[in-house]
Amino acid sequence: MNAANKPLIKKMLNKPLEFNSTDFDELIESYKSSNNKYHVQEAFRDFRECVRLIYDLNEDRLLDTSNANSGMLGKLNRRSTQIRQKKYFKRVENQIPDKKYIRIYAEGDSWFLFPTFVKDIIDWLKKNDNYLIFSDAFGGDWITNIIYEGQYVEGLTIHAPDVFLISGGGNDLVGNERMAVMVSNKDNQQEKYTVETLPKEIDVEKSNLILSAQKYINKEFYAFIWTMKAQYTMLFKGLYENTTKFKDMISITHGYAYPYPKKGNNFSWRYPLQPIVNALLGSGKWLFRPLMIKGILDPQLQRAIVMTFIYEYNEMLIAVANKFDKVYHIDCRDIPKSQLDWYDELHLKSHKNKEVALSFKQLIEDKIING
Repeated sequence: MNAANKPLIKKMLNKPLEFNSTDFDELIESYKSSNNKYHVQEAFRDFRECVRLIYDLNEDRLLDTSNANSGMLGKLNRRSTQIRQKKYFKRVENQIPDKKYIRIYAEGDSWFLFPTFVKDIIDWLKKNDNYLIFSDAFGGDWITNIIYEGQYVEGLTIHAPDVFLISGGGNDLVGNERMAVMVSNKDNQQEKYTVETLPKEIDVEKSNLILSAQKYINKEFYAFIWTMKAQYTMLFKGLYENTTKFKDMISITHGYAYPYPKKGNNFSWRYPLQPIVNALLGSGKWLFRPLMIKGILDPQLQRAIVMTFIYEYNEMLIAVANKFDKVYHIDCRDIPKSQLDWYDELHLKSHKNKEVALSFKQLIEDKIING
């Protein structure tokens, strides 16, 4: 049966603001078999098809636009990964008897592997000499393909980590101008929030930005958020409910920080190569350009829209984590204080990644050492 013909998936894709938590739970449970195991591969196929349908991609195009292993990016990814894994095995082979090590397996995107020029989260975590970190992260990778391909299952089995770190979803949303699918400059969209329904814990500045963005956000964005939630939920169902192999392992997600759509290159004396790297990567193509394509020209409105996207993505991951005893979420939304804290549209500067890594470290040690 085609995934889009399943009634709950059809509702999720076509009427995502009417799709609710009860519908979501029913959808997830529809993949549960009579022996209380989840058909995770069937679910992953269906949810991957949802992503394809949201963007009107054929299968070949999905593989082409999400391949983090090709071109210059692929070369940089492979080189950085080889260096990392070589250091990992050297540290493994030189373990000190009776020393307590924390074993970590990392999978994800460029927040875990910025191939050069920037120290990413994993770079900072590796500085802890009692951490044994094996990383399969690749810059540019899609969480949709990471989950569908399932390489992480083999990695978790081999390395038997105490901690599973997973980063993903950003590339699914913003690569190849895809974010243009999510927005419209016509203010006739169905709005998710009003002043009365927006959560009260959000500060006034962010509330105003989120409210101002509502009428420019298409239903496709909310379908995307539900689909990401379904993929992450089924990922953790597979790890924690289909098997007991990983029952003592904790998993940690994160949902990025509030970025700034911006064309052009940044410069600071602390990061002298930044404008060159920005030019090579084409900073502005991920957020600024798709908004401009849709005629959304006002910088304040651009900022409001991307803030809303990151708000929704983090809240989705928090909701997923709350459903599992061993899953935790790092909320790093407020770590960057201004556009100057960003290396490009999507990535923080090294010293800000250090702050994010410290949040990971504090959580890891609280759960593993102090347990």
